[in-house]
Amino acid sequence: MSITQDQMENIIKNLSKLPDVDPKMFDDTAKIIDHMKILEEVDTTWVKPTISVSDFSAILRKDIEKRDIEAKQTLSCTNHKIIANQIAVPSIM
Repeated sequence: MSITQDQMENIIKNLSKLPDVDPKMFDDTAKIIDHMKILEEVDTTWVKPTISVSDFSAILRKDIEKRDIEAKQTLSCTNHKIIANQIAVPSIM
């Protein structure tokens, strides 16, 4: 399968913000499209669909709440005014 110059320009216009059409890009895109056509011929009916190419599965830790720092310690780290155990920040409006 080959691709015309107009088709290539249309692809670039719609999918990219590239300013110019480089002739090498034209050839590379045509080769990629040809390769995709070859890959479409491969029988994958026995291949199980996967999300990842590896069998790795993420093992996440349980979230455990820890209260190592007291509110007083946290509030003592600011130069802002403290109101009702909260840091009062300056208004931005």
